[in-house]
Amino acid sequence: MRELHQDFHPPSTGEWTTLLAAPTVPARELGRAELPDAPGVYLWQRDGRPVYVGMSASLRGRAWGKHLGGGVSLAGSSLRRNVCWLLFSIPPNITSGPARQKVTAEQAAAIRDWLLGCDLSWLEVPSVTAADELERRLRSEYLPDLNRV
Repeated sequence: MRELHQDFHPPSTGEWTTLLAAPTVPARELGRAELPDAPGVYLWQRDGRPVYVGMSASLRGRAWGKHLGGGVSLAGSSLRRNVCWLLFSIPPNITSGPARQKVTAEQAAAIRDWLLGCDLSWLEVPSVTAADELERRLRSEYLPDLNRV
């Protein structure tokens, strides 16, 4: 298994500070209905460290539906593909695209379990464009480990 970087130093800009200060919910305890069906930016954290930042037109659909799925196809979630790389050293380009390799049921369960060991926070924004712009700024200031893959 690969390891996450130990050097956690997100910038202390207002946007990162706001996202890091947002309420955090353990993924294991998160119900689908708790996430808004609205555009926004979401942050996955593990052991108090940001590991992935993403955006969506529907926080409920993306952060819950796509990332916490348990299927053997990882094509719909770059986060799941990157966790697969972390756990099993299978590069994301192998599990994405039209000729993608599917993972075993055991690997899919391990990926989901790893994600369920994370915490999730999010910020709603007024539009998909605003979510996309905010995610780009956050990623350019600090690229969490699973966004680096």
